[in-house]
Amino acid sequence: MRAIHRWLVIGSTAVTLTAGLAGCSPSTAPDRSAQVVELPGAGEDIDFDDVVYAADMGSVLVPAREDGLYLLDPETGQATDVASSGTADSVDPGQGRIFVLDRSGRQIQVLDPEGQVMSSVSTAAGADYVRYAAATKELWVSEPSREGIEIFAVGEDLETAPRQVGFVPVSGGTEGLTLTSDGATAYTHAGNEVVKIDVKARTVAARWASGCEATHGFPRVDEGDGLLLASCAENGKVTLLDVNDGHVIDEYEVGGGESLPAYSPGPDHFYVRSDPGTTIATLAASPQGLELIREVQVPEVGHCLGADEEGHYWTCDAGTGQMLLFEDR
Repeated sequence: MRAIHRWLVIGSTAVTLTAGLAGCSPSTAPDRSAQVVELPGAGEDIDFDDVVYAADMGSVLVPAREDGLYLLDPETGQATDVASSGTADSVDPGQGRIFVLDRSGRQIQVLDPEGQVMSSVSTAAGADYVRYAAATKELWVSEPSREGIEIFAVGEDLETAPRQVGFVPVSGGTEGLTLTSDGATAYTHAGNEVVKIDVKARTVAARWASGCEATHGFPRVDEGDGLLLASCAENGKVTLLDVNDGHVIDEYEVGGGESLPAYSPGPDHFYVRSDPGTTIATLAASPQGLELIREVQVPEVGHCLGADEEGHYWTCDAGTGQMLLFEDR
């Protein structure tokens, strides 16, 4: 029997238990360093996707599809549900609000800090991800079927719904959407390329070969070192690019299926897992290339990976409907 520390959420309070893993196969058992967080009231078999860290809230925003939105404190492992959120497929914070995308309903809800729905707006097409652009106080919404990004101006007050103000065409895209911390630059994948977009000008600034046969997931950016990690659609492969000219510096494969990357500026590390795949790799990046720091074991199916600014990183376990927290310190 192997023991791990497991977090059991009762209501919205997490307590630490020691759980034996007798009978669990190595391919399904999480690493012993993982904090396992149950989402109160959520079911099993959650097809997680977009999980975002909100620095001003100190919380991980977890859209749990039909089970709604959850807030997770990475310091304590406590998770609480946002009862009024409805279906939540993608989410992002901004201007003291939470923007929640319902893909099938083609709708973005605007929630106040207490989780109450204050307004909403419909998207023009099937949307994939929603992101807040701080530089322009806009919502950028990726719409793969339209091959572009729909733009909404955020209302001055909570009761004023966002309004459609523009569209950026991205041929061959969009797959994933990442904005820099100042909201001035956006990156997305398109086919086998990485696309750089000037947010204020609403124009494509550059297209670079990613080094992938096909891309998947979110480009992740190390702004301090001017590096970008592109993610590929097979073998858990990621490639490291220079954001100044887009040339490929290095690549790494964690094995498995579609790659999912993350980045934390505190330890200055990238993270990568695949889905399906049983490993999260921690990578140090420099203009000279990528270096493997460590690996942890995770359940095979989990389609999310994220990190905060302090070295917490997390992934999801689709089969149990739980989140797994790790520390990189």
